[in-house]
Amino acid sequence: MAKHLINLEALGDCEIRGDAIPQGTYQGVTIDQPDVKAEGGRAQAVFLCLTADKYVDADKALNASSVNVTDLMQQGLIVES
Repeated sequence: MAKHLINLEALGDCEIRGDAIPQGTYQGVTIDQPDVKAEGGRAQAVFLCLTADKYVDADKALNASSVNVTDLMQQGLIVES
């Protein structure tokens, strides 16, 4: 499983599972792992950090109030910036 820090941008105010995500720029983490059911044999999930802190370690970023925004990225509401 590979984890990478990325920058994300919410193109408008949105919400996922009760967490409000105002329009703006955020730090996030992608998790890439093997999955025989996924296209290309790999599955990727994207997590957005809801804190204003900037992290240099993907594990610390994941542990800091992060929310899975994979669905919002697939809908185009959040993009990698």
